[in-house]
Amino acid sequence: MAEFSPVQQKLVWVTVLIGLAASISAAGTVGVDSGARIFTANCARCHGQGGKGDGPDLVKLKSAVSPDDWTDKESNQELTDSFIVAMITKGGKANGKSRIMPAFGDKLNMQQVQDLLAFIRSLPK
Repeated sequence: MAEFSPVQQKLVWVTVLIGLAASISAAGTVGVDSGARIFTANCARCHGQGGKGDGPDLVKLKSAVSPDDWTDKESNQELTDSFIVAMITKGGKANGKSRIMPAFGDKLNMQQVQDLLAFIRSLPK
């Protein structure tokens, strides 16, 4: 078997790393896209189509508070991933927040929750 020169070895490693980075990036996009679909189907009625906390059902529910504006970079960064996941899976009441926020832990699997989290994190521009 032929041996690679040091330059060839470096080229092989660079090629492998570029391929790995591309696959990680593509997986992240898939998660955000999937999360957007989950958000539209389950969350947008209260959280707003764009995640601003201005959904049409808030008036119907007579909510005294609005959900966070996830498009605001500072507001989005203040919330930890674990808190957002807990809100998604356990609902607002279980986390000391609005009782109106339902739990989705029995409706979404953990991959869907992670995709939804990826979408929420993608909202600030």
